[in-house]
Amino acid sequence: MAIRLEISTADGTVLEYLADYVSVPTEMGEIGIMSGHVPLVAIVKEGLLRIRSGERRESIAIAGGLLLLQNDALAVTVDEAVNVAKIDVEEAEKARKRAAEALEEAKKAKLDGDEIALLEAKIRYQTVKQMAKKTP
Repeated sequence: MAIRLEISTADGTVLEYLADYVSVPTEMGEIGIMSGHVPLVAIVKEGLLRIRSGERRESIAIAGGLLLLQNDALAVTVDEAVNVAKIDVEEAEKARKRAAEALEEAKKAKLDGDEIALLEAKIRYQTVKQMAKKTP
């Protein structure tokens, strides 16, 4: 049996996939999911979601969100998701630098903790995208 994987953002479905194995970064650590896994709800963190189906491998850079697993259906809803094969490393580095500059400005302006946390999350996500593209 396969896992029915759906990755979505606020903009809609990013990916639908039948997978043999899915690895998801969560607040509890990396979770590996195969068919027959117990039902699960977890908080997803920035990182690489890895998919294996037969010989095919795919990696998706994701930002934080939630996952729901039941009856071999895995729904992952995240703030952002991009296929690693489509990442432009130079653009990701520019975005990371812009987010880092915005974070420094926010700290100087003494913005509230939520805004600073959001900027820090954007930096982590852009860093993950860069690292993902450099990983074979």
